Amino acid sequence: MCTYSITLNDALVEEARPAFPDENAFQSWLQAQVVAALECLVKSHSTSNQRAMVKESMTRAFDELHSGHIQKDARKLFS
Repeated sequence: MCTYSITLNDALVEEARPAFPDENAFQSWLQAQVVAALECLVKSHSTSNQRAMVKESMTRAFDELHSGHIQKDARKLFS
């Protein structure tokens, strides 16, 4: 596990604190929020990479078709 130090606005923390029964509950909630945000970021980045790979493959295939020099069987582009 990694440990990071973060800084939060004191007034905002004090305003949120009554929503939790104790400090441990507040810390657990904060931890879960950070994990969820990171998972969302990773998923978004992964999806962007997949889209870029598909776009590159499709562009290459269309360029090859246009030039008349087919380098790869189109049925195997995504295998």
